[in-house]
Amino acid sequence: SPRPHRMSGHTNLNYGSMDGYQKLPQTDAKLVTTVPVSFNMADKKGEGGSGHRDGVLSQLPKELTQYLVFPDPKAHLRISSQASCLDRICCCLCLPYALCCKMVLIRQGQIGLTWHGDEPRIIGPGRHYLMSPTHSLFAIRDISDPVIIHGPIKIIRVRVGELGFGIDTENGNPVLLTAGKHVITSPTFKFNSMLDLTLRTNELGVMKLVRVETGCVGYAYKRGELVILQPGIHVIVPPDRFGSILSTQQQTLTLPEGVHESSDYVPLKIRADVFYRIVNPKKALTNIRDVENQIRETAVSTLAGIIRSSTLNEIANSSKVTYSKPSDSKSGGEEPSAPPFFKHVHDQFLAELHDHMFDDWGIELHNIRIESLKINDARLAQDISKQAVQVSQQEAKYRMLQKQAEVIQVEANNKKTQTLKDMEARTECIRSKADADAAAKLKEAEANNTIILKRAQAEAKAMVERARAEKEAKELLGQGEAKYAEFLAKTALGSDLAKLRVQADMMSGLNQVAYVPHLPQILKQTTFTTPLADPLAEGKSS
Repeated sequence: SPRPHRMSGHTNLNYGSMDGYQKLPQTDAKLVTTVPVSFNMADKKGEGGSGHRDGVLSQLPKELTQYLVFPDPKAHLRISSQASCLDRICCCLCLPYALCCKMVLIRQGQIGLTWHGDEPRIIGPGRHYLMSPTHSLFAIRDISDPVIIHGPIKIIRVRVGELGFGIDTENGNPVLLTAGKHVITSPTFKFNSMLDLTLRTNELGVMKLVRVETGCVGYAYKRGELVILQPGIHVIVPPDRFGSILSTQQQTLTLPEGVHESSDYVPLKIRADVFYRIVNPKKALTNIRDVENQIRETAVSTLAGIIRSSTLNEIANSSKVTYSKPSDSKSGGEEPSAPPFFKHVHDQFLAELHDHMFDDWGIELHNIRIESLKINDARLAQDISKQAVQVSQQEAKYRMLQKQAEVIQVEANNKKTQTLKDMEARTECIRSKADADAAAKLKEAEANNTIILKRAQAEAKAMVERARAEKEAKELLGQGEAKYAEFLAKTALGSDLAKLRVQADMMSGLNQVAYVPHLPQILKQTTFTTPLADPLAEGKSS
């Protein structure tokens, strides 16, 4: 026979080596280590696996810490990795026996599970000969399998983020295996499954592990009283009972498509969605048996009442979604506005249900959205459809005429604008020319004024000089006359000559002279308030 594969020392997975096919004694701690099935976390300080407590284990409820089991780094299982000496001698002495006996080949990375009578045995990699008639191969398993169960022997590998769950059937307590490798030899220990702690619920036998995340709440009944479970991990132990998990976020409930009659007995098929949020879970669960069903039935009945109070004309005039600009310029842009009937349904629906659901059920109703609304009578719908087509054609024609009128208006405005621009250009040209002419005339006038001013100044200066010359001439003439009169006054002839000159001056300019003999006498007899002065007498006196 081929030479069996030999292994020295321990395998790379911390399994030991065992010579021969010895029975696995349950009392020898060097061969098989049985981890206790229940103890407190505080008793395992300083042992293997304590580093995981800061992650998964720190989030577990305190009620489960007494059931935690940590892997023992000193625990190992010795297995056989080669054939025994008896097998080798028998194979050499008796070849037919070697051919007839049961030969088992275990590859690297595997272990063999055998039964020797009622005793479980484990054999390692290599070629093995099962000499005893009662020794048989049960299975060959990969040493990397997470769970290997062979009678009372359990080899369990728990990944980080998971917990292994089993039950100690002797006392009924659960066993929670933390991350690591566990080697357990106990006929009363029963392994169930790996717990995925990311799931909302995990069964721990009769207990239940509940995970509640942000945005949700759970509810349970403890001692018959309703208890709300806030975000976190909770354990429910009978006789307490876990109910379910409710979302406190906004939810959408699709109402079943139903047919309702309007006030003028027209059947209408409507489909809508209701948006709501549970703000008081305890009030909702206390007053309502089925939250979604209650909201659905209430919303359907309210919507049917609104449809029954509306006419087909109101609905038909609002069957199309339109958009309009808000009148307030501060709104910052265009916002969609619902059709009048849809807005009427929205406002009346919220007015009838919002306060009732919030005050009595602890549920806040946010909105209702109508997805479809159509007439359920095919003939009536066809007639209305034809009318709608005609109305649509008329509307299209009206919009086309309106567009044409807008085009004409725009063209007229463009022409008007161009004409205004041309007139403004001409006006500006005329104004510029007039300004230039005015400036030229102003300069010319200023030049003429300067000339006139200089001429006037010259004339004034000449007049002043003439006046001064005349004044001097008169002064000289007066002085001469004064000297002349002084010379005449000195003789009687000079006095007569002076009178004659005065009379001659008085008579100068007269063409004819009439003599009236009696005029002097009349003048003397005439009484005057102021007697007339006789110029001749004045001359004589002078």
